[in-house]
Amino acid sequence: MAVAATYHYAHGAVSVCDDAYRDLSPEERKRREEHMWRAAYEIALGAQTKRKKTEK
Repeated sequence: MAVAATYHYAHGAVSVCDDAYRDLSPEERKRREEHMWRAAYEIALGAQTKRKKTEK
């Protein structure tokens, strides 16, 4: 198992191991990557909303 990719975000990082992508079709790989980006966006949006509430 080796780290295939690491995505850095404002509040953390996600490391993807090559086991996560073995034996997948290109379509499934794309679907999983889009899901990861969507989850990261929702986390960032939640952090921004929380920050705005505390700034008031």
